[in-house]
Amino acid sequence: MKTICAIFFVAASTLCAQQLRPIWTEAGANVQGAPSLDGRFLSCMDPATGDLALRDLPTGRMRRLTERKTAGEFAYFSVISNDSRSVAYAWFNEKGFYDLRVAAADGGTPPRILYRNEEAGFVQPSAFSPDGKQILTLLFRKDNTSQIALVSAADGSLRVLKSLNWVYPKKMDFSPDGKYIVYDTFAANAGNAPEHRDIFVLAADGSSERPLVEHPSNDLFPLWVRDGSRVVFASDRGGTMDVWTVRVSNGKPAGGPELVKRDIGRFLPMGITRAGASFFGLRAGGTDIVVSDGTSSAPLESLYAGRTSSPAWSRDGTHLAYMARAGSENFGEQARILVIRDMKTSAERALTPRLAHFQNLSWSPDGRRILAGGSDSKGHAGLFAIEVQTGATKPLVLGEEGGYRGLDGAWSPDGKAVVYVSGNSVRLHDPETRLGRELYRGPEGVRLDLIALSADGANWTVRRANLLVTIPVTGGKPAVAAIPPALKEGVSLHPDGRHTAYTVGAARSEVWVMENFLPKS
Repeated sequence: MKTICAIFFVAASTLCAQQLRPIWTEAGANVQGAPSLDGRFLSCMDPATGDLALRDLPTGRMRRLTERKTAGEFAYFSVISNDSRSVAYAWFNEKGFYDLRVAAADGGTPPRILYRNEEAGFVQPSAFSPDGKQILTLLFRKDNTSQIALVSAADGSLRVLKSLNWVYPKKMDFSPDGKYIVYDTFAANAGNAPEHRDIFVLAADGSSERPLVEHPSNDLFPLWVRDGSRVVFASDRGGTMDVWTVRVSNGKPAGGPELVKRDIGRFLPMGITRAGASFFGLRAGGTDIVVSDGTSSAPLESLYAGRTSSPAWSRDGTHLAYMARAGSENFGEQARILVIRDMKTSAERALTPRLAHFQNLSWSPDGRRILAGGSDSKGHAGLFAIEVQTGATKPLVLGEEGGYRGLDGAWSPDGKAVVYVSGNSVRLHDPETRLGRELYRGPEGVRLDLIALSADGANWTVRRANLLVTIPVTGGKPAVAAIPPALKEGVSLHPDGRHTAYTVGAARSEVWVMENFLPKS
């Protein structure tokens, strides 16, 4: 909070008493929802249950609108209709993909599934049309096509307005008159290697499209002011992520962009109310890697302090790999890099794998590759091999359960196969022959995670709730034991059996509101 207050910025000639204040900072705050237009409620996922909920902003009380049936289901992105009577939301269903659903804000009628299609396994409701009849929705399909679509709030019928190949908007919004849709995507003239985003206006019937903001920087996260006169967006053109606005008339820019808030931080816009208050999510906190020799411990000195995690010792113990977050680190804009550290000289090399997300690192026995769970820029998720010298990335297991975070996995002792967790199953997979088999199956409905190969190469170990399951590499009956109280989250054990590396701290989300920030007419 002190950091945010320290960057408070006022342009005295255009702004009056600009205010920035926290709304929801407790553990579990999530930012995939949106405020009601009157500013009273915030749609969100209830952190206690995973259900869709409405948070009463004056009181902080949570009211659940759904009741999930299985542990794997949960609510994700959501938006509230203009009349505050309905909430459209993405729901991760029992089949392992997302539905678009709608719930009554007063809980008077059961939620309804509007759109369910496994081929479009990710859905993100972005805004209701002003009359409440359509829901502006982002679809991400298995064929790596993202689509801007309208879904009927009555019967779920779908109308695709535009396809964007594997690119997807970071934010979309309906104009208050219902005539236009504003969204961001890679610049139209960026060729085969786009590096920045521009903002476009699409006619709500899909008949025409034109650029609204063009600049050789990242311009993204557009939202419409509720009187329709302006679009508010974010841009890094000034070296930090700042808030800008541009006048709009008949779907066209009516003047150049104007700066309204400098260095907003690591944020995600959630919605603008009728009164002109902008709600947004903010990343706070951080993570660091700690190295311990059993008697003392100290944070790893790194250029990426506060942004490091997922440590992994090489098999010979001479190097430590870890994930670091670089760049502006905004929601959807952060860059993840792989750092290889020589533990004798403290020299570090930064690699940039072509992955949108990765975590849970594991070295191959020969030290040439690192296995990572994650997903690429085209939405493929699973396990990937990263070359230690070049950062070149190759998928090894795809199309399995795990979402954008991919899978938890480890190399086999000979480095020819990988072992990974899928739901309640531990499986062995040979990337060359594409053959595999199940090594262990846990109880139904209980997920496994955090797979690791023991230092002696004799056992794989996975976590099952509060238990550790040890699976012999050569076969035999798995052993189940309670997790030791001293076990660190994401710990990597050095081959000498004495040193460990683990992650401490946590990044968290907060909800803030910015008021009186728009320039005077």
